[in-house]
Amino acid sequence: MFASVSDCAEYCALIEYYAAEGAVLEARRGRLRNALVHGNPASFAIVESVREHAEFLSGTALNLGLESYVEGAVPAVALAKRTDEFTAMQAGQDAAGYWRARLTAEPATSANPS
Repeated sequence: MFASVSDCAEYCALIEYYAAEGAVLEARRGRLRNALVHGNPASFAIVESVREHAEFLSGTALNLGLESYVEGAVPAVALAKRTDEFTAMQAGQDAAGYWRARLTAEPATSANPS
């Protein structure tokens, strides 16, 4: 993972791997949901295999929904928004380059303001 930070190709491959894993988990979560809704049996192992993914999705959605409420924004827009890092990665920039540029652009803060 750390090697991928300064190599865009490795970074993209890592993102693709996680996206593929997410698609598998999302499909499994959908099948499990359908089984439970329609009264079909579901094993504890299957429930456990998607539990962390489902908690991540619901926690993220709740956080974004609350932020949009506080900011007075439309929740659907907040849920569809992508991070600047994600957008930069989609444009071919690696994570190290993105963060270097971002940190360089931020104003320096003084540890001892007078």
